[in-house]
Amino acid sequence: MDKLRALQYLIKVADTLSFSGAARAFGVPASSISRRISDLEEELGVELLHRTTRTVRLTELGALYLEQVRAGVSRLDDAEELVGQRSSTPSGTLRISTMPSYGQLLLLPALEDFSDRYPGIVIDLHLSDSLVDLGRDQIDLAIRGGPQPQDRVVARRLDPNRFILVASPKYLAERGTPKTLEDLELQGHSALYYRGPNAVIKWQGQEDGAWRELAVPAGFISNDGVSLVAMARKHRGLALLSEWGLRDALASGELVRVELEQPVAVGRGREAGIYLLYLQARYQVPKVRVAVEFLVGRLTGGEAA
Repeated sequence: MDKLRALQYLIKVADTLSFSGAARAFGVPASSISRRISDLEEELGVELLHRTTRTVRLTELGALYLEQVRAGVSRLDDAEELVGQRSSTPSGTLRISTMPSYGQLLLLPALEDFSDRYPGIVIDLHLSDSLVDLGRDQIDLAIRGGPQPQDRVVARRLDPNRFILVASPKYLAERGTPKTLEDLELQGHSALYYRGPNAVIKWQGQEDGAWRELAVPAGFISNDGVSLVAMARKHRGLALLSEWGLRDALASGELVRVELEQPVAVGRGREAGIYLLYLQARYQVPKVRVAVEFLVGRLTGGEAA
């Protein structure tokens, strides 16, 4: 039995909860996936998966076993890819996950130039706000906003991710320019809210050193920052968004910054940033290494390596 192949099949079935999904990923029949895993179970003398006509899931022992072998299989895959590319031009599929607005506005233009420089690397780009597990989800690079990650990933900061309050001049002429948190809540303003992966992200205001959620009625809600900017340009409300996503609208004068006497934020003033995330072991793979250095150079405003 090819034990490594069986382990790779098991990992994919556990991640997709589907024999057919794993079969599609490897380009083999689902019966081959099932047979290899059954052989593995027979060798180990334990049941790794609960199977029914509709579902498949790990047994308790299967989950414990998979936790131990997943990292080893991933490191072996990395080592084989590293050796295979050591003396060649960087190539292969580079899987990147990024926030939708950041991807559309900043990452895609950079990737166009990256592809010109490294034509042997195929970009597989996934636009999502959802958190990813770089090892489990087979993602080489991820770009996310928030506090600096403290876990096992390497985090390179690309942008301080400052949030600013903006509106169109016409909106402010009609509704008035708020100066305080009380103005925001009591003068009939509309908020353009961002919907995160789990909930609408409400604005927070600071008074007397304490943060509280602001009660500003919603005028529009979206999980796409570009759509929120478009609605602000159409005079539909105030938007509290990352500065990097507002540069063009501010430069053109379609939106203007609204300065309040008290701080307003989306995360109660916690230090945050936009980070490029990757596993240290993956950095040794040429396609990952050149992508990291190129994107850090381009997206931090420096020159690409």
